[in-house]
Amino acid sequence: MGEKILIITEKSKDLTIFKEILEPKGFFIEEFSLFHKIEDIFRKDLYPIIIADYDLIGNMVDAWIEILQEKRSKACFILYGEATGLDDVSALLQKGAYEFIPRNLLSERIYDTILGGLENRKTFIEILGMIDEMKDVNQRLENEKKVLKERKHELSFINRLTSEVAYDLNWDRILPRILSAGLLKVIDTELIGLLYWIGSRWNLSLYSEKQRIDDKTIQTLRKDASDRFFSLCQVRISPDDIIMHLHPSDVKLSSSSSPFFSKSIVCKPLSVSGKPLGMFLIIPKSGKGLKKGSVELTSTISNILAMSLKNAQEYYSLKEMTVTDGLTGIYNQTGFKDFLQREFKRAKRHIKSLSLIMIDVDNFKLINDSLGHPAGDHVLRKLADCLRVSVRGTDIVARYGGDEFALLLPETEMDKAGMLMERIACAVENHSFMWAGTPIDVSISYGISTMKELERHEKEQSLLCRADARLYAFKRTKQYYVSPFNANQPYSHVHCLTMQI
Repeated sequence: MGEKILIITEKSKDLTIFKEILEPKGFFIEEFSLFHKIEDIFRKDLYPIIIADYDLIGNMVDAWIEILQEKRSKACFILYGEATGLDDVSALLQKGAYEFIPRNLLSERIYDTILGGLENRKTFIEILGMIDEMKDVNQRLENEKKVLKERKHELSFINRLTSEVAYDLNWDRILPRILSAGLLKVIDTELIGLLYWIGSRWNLSLYSEKQRIDDKTIQTLRKDASDRFFSLCQVRISPDDIIMHLHPSDVKLSSSSSPFFSKSIVCKPLSVSGKPLGMFLIIPKSGKGLKKGSVELTSTISNILAMSLKNAQEYYSLKEMTVTDGLTGIYNQTGFKDFLQREFKRAKRHIKSLSLIMIDVDNFKLINDSLGHPAGDHVLRKLADCLRVSVRGTDIVARYGGDEFALLLPETEMDKAGMLMERIACAVENHSFMWAGTPIDVSISYGISTMKELERHEKEQSLLCRADARLYAFKRTKQYYVSPFNANQPYSHVHCLTMQI
């Protein structure tokens, strides 16, 4: 048979019996009496049959059987010794011994006992195999059940997300809607970001579970998002042109660290037909990246968001046609008031600065009366160009009506607005306005107001009225020459900043 049998005894007579009976039957007999190492032998599970002299090992039986069972040994453990009571034998068998052979019957019964033990061992191995197989099956079923449950949650989320955002044209609220659809229940994340282009500006919406991002870190976040978008889509964005939106709206800012610096950040492009429209960002809580299923889910989310963003961009393009001044190509009064209302709420919510400037062309009526309305239109177009190239991408330039223009400057204090208008006034003064070969000397007046001047109860209309009142107060202090397009006579330029109204 070739099976190895371990004999634990100190009696040479017993060993001789085993060898004489078993070796002719093809068994290999090995003797072992170093008790302090026997446990290591048991753990290796090298022997199908272990025979031990019960009179020798005595109270060590319980510990040995426990080791064999703990290690799920497949060995058949046989004891022999002097005759003992039936109760003692029964106790040994219940503990896990296969058989107890009285010493005086050892020669008669050892071979048959070993054959029975090997058959029992074979059955035991088959049972263990079946148990392991059942455990594997149960584990697979549990895993599949877990995956199906997760998949069910993901599909439910996808349905809610599609319902929430697919046709939502207001992307100012798109991130809160993604959260309300249940994103945090299907992806374990500590930060979510959306970089996207709407109307005439880039926006970066962030949800941070930690709610700690410092004011000083805003520019760093803008630059990091810009760099990641360039790396992902090969489209360069100026960080200064990105408007930040934080969710929840009462997020506190801290310079401790920028969450975008995390190496585990997942970036997905928002693109339709290969055209990049934005970027979806996620930082997993684990810091080790997303699970495979979550990676696939983020791709699905990105596709849904990309279609929603495309619809929103097309809507804003059509809307801009109704809020754009046909003569100058900048926003008209309707468009400007929309932005004013939105930026006023945002500045108030985040306790940010906001400045508004009203601008008027001096002696514009004389230009129209002397050179005609086409000349006046030419001046308005060129002035709009001067304003447009002088401001940041986040600022709003509008023709408010007639020869009156308006600037809306987010996150800008009074002194910064004043410095900007000094530069613009100089640029206008030095610009060569020509019509049909005739030079036109153009100057402007302006008035500035800021949110910090307003009382808590005042609305955006108060901001507009203050700037308008300051504009006309300063216009009344200016001295105008009667012929702004007579190059042979000096023309006086007086530029106004602000006055207390």
